[in-house]
Amino acid sequence: MRILMCSRNYFPKGEYGGAQVSVAQLSRELAAQGHDIAVLNVDDHHHEGVHEPTGIKEYRLKLKNIYLRGAHPAPKRLTWHAIDRFGSAMDADYGKVLDDFKPDLINTHVMAGVGLGIWRAAHKRSIPIVHRVSDYYLMCLNSGYRKRGANCDGVCASCRTVALSGSKRASGAVSQIIYVSEKIRSIYEDAGVFPTATPTHIIHGAYEPKKPVPPRKGLVEPPHLTLGFFGRLSPEKGIETLLATLRQMPADKWRLKIGGEGNAAYAEKLKQEAAGLPVEFVGFQQPDDFYATVDVLIVSSLWHEPSGRVAFESGIHGVIPVVAERGGLPEMVGYGRRGMTFNPDDPETLLKALRDLLDESLRTKIQATWSREREEYLPANVAARTLEIYRQVLAKSSGDN
Repeated sequence: MRILMCSRNYFPKGEYGGAQVSVAQLSRELAAQGHDIAVLNVDDHHHEGVHEPTGIKEYRLKLKNIYLRGAHPAPKRLTWHAIDRFGSAMDADYGKVLDDFKPDLINTHVMAGVGLGIWRAAHKRSIPIVHRVSDYYLMCLNSGYRKRGANCDGVCASCRTVALSGSKRASGAVSQIIYVSEKIRSIYEDAGVFPTATPTHIIHGAYEPKKPVPPRKGLVEPPHLTLGFFGRLSPEKGIETLLATLRQMPADKWRLKIGGEGNAAYAEKLKQEAAGLPVEFVGFQQPDDFYATVDVLIVSSLWHEPSGRVAFESGIHGVIPVVAERGGLPEMVGYGRRGMTFNPDDPETLLKALRDLLDESLRTKIQATWSREREEYLPANVAARTLEIYRQVLAKSSGDN
């Protein structure tokens, strides 16, 4: 099978986010199984060849919009989004890639910057499309379903006019949809992004540690509970609320390690807010290395995180995930079976979860559950479920023709 993956930010200077990691892992697994895989991306330059970090054939096209990335005034951002969704300047470039690679099917992922032109170009050539939904791009101008520091409840007027209307015009070309959680599927269905008859599936991301994971034996640094935060340092991740909540917990009971990078000014602000607390900022870390140093991972997101890779990554490493009741995060911990949940608006719920986890028997029970269920996330198993969807799409496409 010849499959073209399409995703923005396909590792231009390293691993950008969970969605991009998932695209890379799926691409490598499918290639290892003998399928012909290529990835289409946009950037500030053109490149065609092998993407060295992942070993996958790459079509990197120069973006034809008013900017590539960065902070810009609202009118300029709105113009960018209008071009991204309604403009046709990239359509011919996408057509050339499709004519050159001749895929049996395309699987689109992160589309901000790629835009809807790839769907038009594929539909024009009768190439089936599977879309994996891992953000809110098709219904939200900032892809985060969040505005002015608060989560959205429905689609606002500006997003309805530009983002949602553009998506509805093009989404009929999509054959089947893969959502990364039930929560994001419900939000998309409430907004009516896709035709109601389009088949949908839930497939979480894939993950397999690079190193063997030894069984956990007690706490990393007894008697303290070593907590971790792992990810991008940005306001919607709830780190400020987390630090304020931990101030209410006796400092002799816990330690916190914050792994990740972000805006330098914001990172400095966090360090000032952590003053006097047993908090260590360890910067960028590889997952295997970071998870080996903590007992519990706190996913304190304030936004409706579509899935949250770190929730299942940590569990697979024997680290107990404690997640905010936001977006798809509770699903990743089986609504309490494979971790703990808390309400970020109620600090006491997090404090109680952490006090409960001082009980070794509870930690052992959760770790045993992950040991039984971790195979769900193996790249080979995720690829197998995805391939079945591809086969369904191609079978129907052949029948229609």
